[in-house]
This record gives sequence, structure tokens and C-alpha cells, in this order.
Amino acid sequence: MTAVTPVLPGLKARYLRSGLHQVKGWLAVSTAVYLSGIEVAQRTDGITGDVAEIGIHHGKSFLCLSLDLPVDQRAIAIDVFDNQTANVDGSGRGDRSIFEQNLTTYGAGSNVEIRQSSSLDLEKDGFVEAGRRFRIFSIDGGHTAEITENDLWIAERTVIDRGLVVLDDVLNRHWLGVISGLFTYLGNGGALVPAVFVPNKLILATSADQAKYYRVLFAEQFPGGREKSDVPLAGNLIDVYAERPWLVRDTDGGSGPITGHEPMATIPAARLAELERQLTSAQRERDTTRAELTATQQRLRAATMPLYRKAARRMPWLARPVRPIVRQVRGVLHRTK
Repeated sequence: MTAVTPVLPGLKARYLRSGLHQVKGWLAVSTAVYLSGIEVAQRTDGITGDVAEIGIHHGKSFLCLSLDLPVDQRAIAIDVFDNQTANVDGSGRGDRSIFEQNLTTYGAGSNVEIRQSSSLDLEKDGFVEAGRRFRIFSIDGGHTAEITENDLWIAERTVIDRGLVVLDDVLNRHWLGVISGLFTYLGNGGALVPAVFVPNKLILATSADQAKYYRVLFAEQFPGGREKSDVPLAGNLIDVYAERPWLVRDTDGGSGPITGHEPMATIPAARLAELERQLTSAQRERDTTRAELTATQQRLRAATMPLYRKAARRMPWLARPVRPIVRQVRGVLHRTK
């Protein structure tokens, strides 16, 4: 069943309809809708502040947050980009030039600030000292437990009271460091409270009251997306939102579906490498098995044919009825080559 988005500003709506699949990255279509819609819903409800994301790649999710942002609000993009020595787990390879081109292509404003840095260096570089200023803080950087916990502490200390934090890959079986880091953060007294789960991302609020607020806000903005309510997680209740086909509405009264398809962009490079290794291993195993079968067939022929010939010479009356069986065996051996 097709769901309908809240009314979105023009750049956001156009990006979702026709640009989303042109930008390489790993982002569920419905999650792009949820991020875009909740950013607008915050402003409508009087929540002001900047937005930030750790882990940019080519900007697929960052554009959902930064397009049509008011000129007095900033969008901060944080990534190591070409400094891949800081990408300790290989969880993505950002490309700054492609990212900047995508900002231009899809109309991001001059209020975007790019910060080339490891999130592990943000605190010592004064990022936290600047105070609480973010209404949305998206975490999609390093996927180790250590980095995830660090990024959650950074977000907690810089997000405003009515803001939210978005944690990527929290249930991704290939990146179990994320959920480990989340529970370490919560176990060490982290104040962020799980509120909503959208495809592949957990949304956390700054308090239990704010978690309830965002659960209500999501239900109002995306009534066709909610799949389950009151799901227990880490001592809290969250709502779960599903993947849906969407009809995207805009402020000009237009509407249209999200188009395009780029399936390879949804498979992380590490997973592709794993699949390639599995394929190579399977091919080697096949070749080994085929060679062993050929050798077995040759040994079988060598063992049986002399006996048959000897019996045919000495006991032709016995060999005659056996000949059709021998021919069938030869046919089977020939077909299995």
C-alpha cells in the first residue's frame, strides 16, 4: 500500500522523487522520507537549530537534512574523506569532491559547513565546547563500539533539549559494533532515550518526555508508515516504522512517486568483497570436485573393462546379456564428464 508523505519544500521533494537514487550510498528509501519529513516537522513545530551528520560518503542522507534549510541555520558535514587512515573499520569511503558536486546539483545552500575530521578528534578540537546547537544529529561514521559510543556522547552534549539523534546500522548484523557501542553508552549513564526505529536507523530523544513527543510526531506525520507500537528496547518503548512505497507531496501542490533504482548502492563494499570471496571459494570447490569425479571415472573404467573383456572371451553366453548394462554405464559416465 502506497503511503503519502507530509507536504515537503520543493528541493526536498524533488530530491526524493528523482535524485535519491542518483547519489551513491546506503539509505533505505523510506528512511530518506522519514528524515526529510521530520526535519520539516520540527521547524513547523517551532524547533530551531542546526543539523549535523558524522559520516557523509556522497551525501545521500545529509541532503535529506540540509536541503531547504533556513539560511540562518547551518548544516555541518563531518567525515574523514580522503584521510582513510582514520577510517579504522573501513565502514565507508567518503569522497569530498563528489559530495560537493551533489550539494551543488541538488541545491544545498551556502550554509553547509564541511568539517574534515575524525569524530574521535571533535572534542579536543572544541566541537563540544561550542555548546548545544543541533536539533538533528545523525551518526553514520565509524562502526566500532568505541567510535559509536564516542559519537553518542558527542551528540548528547551538542543536541538541544527538543532535538533528536539518529543512529545508523544499529541492527545491521555486519556492523555489530554499533549496537555494542549503543548499549555501552546507555550502560555508562547516557541520557539519550530510544524513541522510534525506522529502516536501519534508531532515533533517540533527549529525555523520556521528548521520546513520547517524537513518537506522537512521527505518528502524525507518517500515519501510513508505522508498523508496530510499544516495542520494548533497553527499558524503553519505541515505535517501529516500515519500508513503504511513497507518494511525495510538495508545497506547490504537486505529488509523485520516488523513482529510479540502484541496487548495488545498497550493498556495502565490505559485503561485496565477502560475496566475491564466497563465489571464488565455491568455484574452486566445484573445480576440485569435478577433477575428483573425472579421476574416479577413469579408475572405474580401468577396473571394470578388463574383467568384462575377460568374461566375454571365456563365457560369451554370460557376457551377452550384460552388454546393454555396460553400454548404459558408459553413457552415464560420458554424461557426467
